Amino acid sequence: MVELSKELMYKQREINKAPAWRLTELAIAKGKELARKYNEDERLILTSLYLAHTVFSPIWQGEIQKNHPKLSAEFSKKYLEKWKVEKEEQEIILNAIEAHHNDVEVKTKIGEIVKNAECFKFVTIEGSLIWLHELGLRGIPYEEAKEKVIKKMEQKRALLTLEDCIKEAEINCKEIIQLFT
Repeated sequence: MVELSKELMYKQREINKAPAWRLTELAIAKGKELARKYNEDERLILTSLYLAHTVFSPIWQGEIQKNHPKLSAEFSKKYLEKWKVEKEEQEIILNAIEAHHNDVEVKTKIGEIVKNAECFKFVTIEGSLIWLHELGLRGIPYEEAKEKVIKKMEQKRALLTLEDCIKEAEINCKEIIQLFT
């Protein structure tokens, strides 16, 4: 299931022209770390993280980007069924995808981990630099791109709920702000 979702995400990323694959890898690494720390099912976390952006767009705050959690969950449902994922696991995965922006209530610890792993990629120096590069590839002028990096960092930091992620993000965000000022 994890490999199938990874392959699907990679294919969709090529079609959607976003998000940057390296950002996905950062979320996956954090998801693995948090799965181990909280003793939760890594398969469900990684599958959710890969499928969370199967419907996406490079257009900053466009309709697809704003609604991608719901759109990605709807898109992913048919694949989970095709892959014969158990109904209970499907519900966990689909909730984690839909809830990663706080538009829908997180129903499980797995969903909370997915949300935190997904957000965490933007509160790291590496993630900020990847995002800055991605914005440059999209033709965004440097000063505007810096503002967007800081805005995204603040937006994602506000969504963190796991205490260890919040503490680590506080340190990282200070370093990111220093880097860009």
